[in-house]
Amino acid sequence: MGSTGRQVREALERTPIVGTPVVRVGRAVRQMAGLSAPVRAVPTVEGYPSRFRVDPIPGEVTRDWPIPPEIDDPMTEIGRVGSTVASDPIFDIELFEALNAEYADRPLVPSPQQYDDDALLERARARLLTVHRSIDLAGKRVLEFGCGAGYEIWSVTHQFDSEGWGIDLSERRAWATLADERTSYVQGDLAVDQPFAADHFDRVLSFTVFEHVEHPHAALAELYRVMKPGGLAWIKANLHRGPMASHRYRWVSFPFPHLLFDDDVFREYCRRHGLPEEGAVWVNRLTWAEYANHFERIGFRIRMLRFTETPLDEAFYRRVESVLGRYPKTDLGRDFFEVVLEKPAASARDRRQSSSRCRNPLRQ
Repeated sequence: MGSTGRQVREALERTPIVGTPVVRVGRAVRQMAGLSAPVRAVPTVEGYPSRFRVDPIPGEVTRDWPIPPEIDDPMTEIGRVGSTVASDPIFDIELFEALNAEYADRPLVPSPQQYDDDALLERARARLLTVHRSIDLAGKRVLEFGCGAGYEIWSVTHQFDSEGWGIDLSERRAWATLADERTSYVQGDLAVDQPFAADHFDRVLSFTVFEHVEHPHAALAELYRVMKPGGLAWIKANLHRGPMASHRYRWVSFPFPHLLFDDDVFREYCRRHGLPEEGAVWVNRLTWAEYANHFERIGFRIRMLRFTETPLDEAFYRRVESVLGRYPKTDLGRDFFEVVLEKPAASARDRRQSSSRCRNPLRQ
């Protein structure tokens, strides 16, 4: 091997293992030539190099590994800091019954929501006034994701002179009566069926739906696609680690039952008390940090954020810390988040492409 080849090989041995072979050779040659400007490593995973090694390079391991003394059953536990296994509660139907009876006179949700026509309409109006004062619904093209009975989107179109579309997995009896020239309803899975054209809606609404969405990232990405550049979305969702996220607070009076008990315990309680045998109502378990990560990666800009919080019952927490201690206390205090998301305005090229698309909101 010539002197140049040996010099390159020696330079390579001194070069940190970061980047592709071509990048490493380039770096080594630059070091031989005495050039100070480094050759940058190629990011390979989420913008970071996939390998790293300190400089100077660690020495080779040549000595034999030491052999520790022999120990019988080395994993046998002989002590523990904090609570012991023997004192941790057993999260079975007996404990469920006891906690429910204990909290019966101070239930987590003293006045659960009602679902009769008057209650639905009153709740829809209150929600929409709050949303309108924030993002302006007047004269807009609006999509409601998870529209339920459809009162919200019907109220949007008739109160604010808007054009409204509601989508839900289940068709509701009210749709046939509420649908008109301004208000339309679609039964389908937004993320899978993709029934709407891109860049079409000025506003998106979603009220306590995303906690029930099986693939929230895909649904959010589809909402981003169908929103106009500069469009705004108002989303409220229940966070999984919050105290009332079981959605069973009509007959469960104590906090965090979904974190403490398996669905089999819920069903056994229902069986004993003549209720429909149901578990906790949940699909995804996203934390706020995971939602925020989805928003950022998809391309949304967060314009407003607030939480509905319940003070942590510290005495209750200490009794069941063997389970609740696995979660940050900040997460345990957050029931709901409300967020306004913006799809950033498009470039001139994107606007030209958008203007050439069909104006019918349903895909063709």
